[in-house]
Amino acid sequence: MLWVISYLSTLNSTIIPPKLLSGVAVVYDADYDMVLFSKKADQKIHPASTTKLATFLYSLSLNREKKEYLMVLPEVLKSLPKAQKISSNYSVVPYLLEPDAYTVGLHPNSFYTIEDLYHALFLVSANDAANVLAYHLGGYSIEQFMIGLNRYLENIGCKDTTFVNPSGLEYPSHRTTAIDLAKMMAHGIKIPEFMQVASNTFYRMESHDVPDRDLRNSNRLIREDSGLQYRHCIAGKTGYTEHAGYCFVGAAKNGERTIIVSVMQSPSAQERFIDAINLFNAAFNEKKITRVFYNAFDPCFFAKPQYSSKPLKLELKEELKIETFSSICSNLAPSIKIDAIRLPVKKGDPCGKVDIISSSGQVLESRILFASESMPHTLQSFINAYQSQVLLLILVALTIFLILKKKPQLDQNS
Repeated sequence: MLWVISYLSTLNSTIIPPKLLSGVAVVYDADYDMVLFSKKADQKIHPASTTKLATFLYSLSLNREKKEYLMVLPEVLKSLPKAQKISSNYSVVPYLLEPDAYTVGLHPNSFYTIEDLYHALFLVSANDAANVLAYHLGGYSIEQFMIGLNRYLENIGCKDTTFVNPSGLEYPSHRTTAIDLAKMMAHGIKIPEFMQVASNTFYRMESHDVPDRDLRNSNRLIREDSGLQYRHCIAGKTGYTEHAGYCFVGAAKNGERTIIVSVMQSPSAQERFIDAINLFNAAFNEKKITRVFYNAFDPCFFAKPQYSSKPLKLELKEELKIETFSSICSNLAPSIKIDAIRLPVKKGDPCGKVDIISSSGQVLESRILFASESMPHTLQSFINAYQSQVLLLILVALTIFLILKKKPQLDQNS
């Protein structure tokens, strides 16, 4: 029998954010897969062009050659004014473009490399690039691409997301959460091909068949000329629609930790970056602490061996502690796992372990539990342990008894 006992921490996060103008925000530790601060971060919202973060991730997972050329079919560039979409109660397909929403100017029947389309998609949020990629990478079907994308997102832990188009143009059922967007970014920064694009401040498209080949990253936190450069920022995706407000999902790394910030429903393009910087700084300014969960030889662990009425005392031979940031410590809990123990037990025998686990289930530290005393066999445990031998002895003894009992009768007859 295996016993598992988990204790949930009741401590609160120590991340103290500044005043935020963004309506929704989250601070997420990418190393521990842990939410450190939340402001309506589990609320389902419209993500605008931060959707393209998911479009890019799923496209990369399909492993297409980046120098492959894709043809722009006229039907994937069809558009309809937003007012007409609303008046039709969104009865049109969800991936129709809108005349006043940004495109990079892809020409019908022209060819562009996947690499060019990736940069147009991620750096400048080109809606036409999103549709072209989705159409071809979805097996000539944007609908099939979206089915695969949603399945992919669920597999990487984004359980509260449903996307119906690859661009992020508004549609009633197109929803996610700030937490899920942070998880997408945390996943992306671990992929070299993702970072090759996301970290670029500038890219010149290979194709000449666009109005402007020069693409400048809309993430102002990584651009020196932006006036808002943040030296720790390594990647980010912006977005905006009327109902989503100004949005930003970014990643920053300072040598000790990797932090993801999502800010949504911000009142201005600049304010989203200011909120993001303040949240990054709140996380990076946090101090490390040491939290001792158990001291060595603490008399607080017990197990009940099979066929024993007495508890067996267990102990750790060294203290179990964690040194990390206080917001992480407040989201850790011990998990005690006791093995199926059979008698006899010798002092010092391993009998289980204690893990320190994060709220995401990650094991951060572990110690073996040892028996702090010896415990001999009970009669029942002895019989159970040597059952076959005991039965054999009984059988042999019974056979000898029957033989001896029968021998006098044979002697009398002779």
